[in-house]
Amino acid sequence: MNASEQTEWIARHIPHRVRAAIARLPMEHSLLRVKACIDPERRTDRDQIYWRCATDSIWEGRLAATRWLIEFVGIKRNENGKATECRKRKGSKDVRIDDLDGGKLFNLSGPDAQLLADVWKGCSQASSHATNEYNHPAVSDQKELPDALVIILRHLQDTIYNQAGKKVSDCVLKSKD
Repeated sequence: MNASEQTEWIARHIPHRVRAAIARLPMEHSLLRVKACIDPERRTDRDQIYWRCATDSIWEGRLAATRWLIEFVGIKRNENGKATECRKRKGSKDVRIDDLDGGKLFNLSGPDAQLLADVWKGCSQASSHATNEYNHPAVSDQKELPDALVIILRHLQDTIYNQAGKKVSDCVLKSKD
């Protein structure tokens, strides 16, 4: 990946997924130090329905973006429930963190890897494809998702963002590109 492409990923593609993942989550204790949450007035039934549609959309987008970020740092969950490397498909144009300068795949041996793997599986089953079983790993917006995102943000900062001389928070918390 050339320097221009890396800049695009660091400034645009990754922050886009982070913003989608953090919407309406309590992230005050993360690198971002923000609660990206606004509750509009809902005076009519029509307002209530609109807001329900918007928050359902935010939820689905959050799950997809979180799964994307977990795969980007190189994690998924295997059939035995353990954290394993999310490999790139041969011949694909997939991008992972190790394609960028300073990028390192997430360490599979630590406890945080298992949390990311479980959240990856929960996001997959809760949103990416329909299943008839509801016993997938939890992906609540009060515990698992914020915890996973804090881990990912720290890893992104410690690797590719430090290498680029940037703060992930500066790239994410912008009103416009």
